[in-house]
Amino acid sequence: PPRAPAAKRGGVGHAPMLAEPTFAELSQRIGLASLGASDFEIKRLATAYWFSVEFGLCREAGRLKAYGAGLLSSLGELEYSCLGHSAGGGQAERPPEYRDWDPAAASLHDYPITSYQPLYYVAESLQDAQSKIAEFGESLSDRPFAVDYDPARDLVLTSKPVERGPREPEKPVGLDRPLS
Repeated sequence: PPRAPAAKRGGVGHAPMLAEPTFAELSQRIGLASLGASDFEIKRLATAYWFSVEFGLCREAGRLKAYGAGLLSSLGELEYSCLGHSAGGGQAERPPEYRDWDPAAASLHDYPITSYQPLYYVAESLQDAQSKIAEFGESLSDRPFAVDYDPARDLVLTSKPVERGPREPEKPVGLDRPLS
């Protein structure tokens, strides 16, 4: 089944959830972990983002609850992810697989972008999802500095001064010779 356009998902799923402090910190922790990370680590963080901020589930009173924006913006996938069957009451070809939330494991999985997810990671709570993302982010890089965010001053803090290295000039996409 097709997904809603990204702009619609952002307004319907992300905006209300970002008003929830624990969810906002979960998203922010992924961003902080990306500072100084390698390309491979960025890919892993993006995949952990997919399985949490976009398609995350948690348990509440023994029931599955969605917190991911991709789930909250798709009634069909919301029902499929939480109940194991598709919208309209019909059983999906195969029920989804559920695994305990482990960002390190999730970050190594492929995922489809145009169909329901065959696999969902389930946190014990939103706080559990956030704390495990923070631990995962801290474990990723051997960068020689630590990062944190100071909300009172709206600043990203580093444990020591960091200088940006020189950037390679960007080449225009699709051009194999200079413009004249």
